[in-house]
Amino acid sequence: MRTYIKVSDPLRRDLCVRFKVTRATVWSALNYITRGGRSPYIRQYALEHGGAIVEEDFIPNCRTEHTGNEMIQTFPGGIQVRISKVDSGAQILKEGKVTERYDAVTLQGWSNLLSHAQDLSAKQVAKSMAIR
Repeated sequence: MRTYIKVSDPLRRDLCVRFKVTRATVWSALNYITRGGRSPYIRQYALEHGGAIVEEDFIPNCRTEHTGNEMIQTFPGGIQVRISKVDSGAQILKEGKVTERYDAVTLQGWSNLLSHAQDLSAKQVAKSMAIR
């Protein structure tokens, strides 16, 4: 189950300005990936100003492997999600290079992170097909 707070573009811009954070920080908060810092306040403000909680069924298109300390989920297009079994930290890799990092990912946040990786994968695959 993927859960997130849906907001309008003007509200998303307002959140960035009001909380003095980047769009990526707002996205992480609204997708319940981050728990600490300003995230609870961003979510509360979003819900009080027109945001709505959305829940969707989601089945990722990936291969899952387990190592001693990690779970690795590989998507088409060279996108990977790596979750530490030690500290629940997560990384998104694109063609082997870390592009995003998250600390203490919850189960709900992990589902949302996989949805994000799925979107990145679809864009990467479409981009590679356009080059041909």
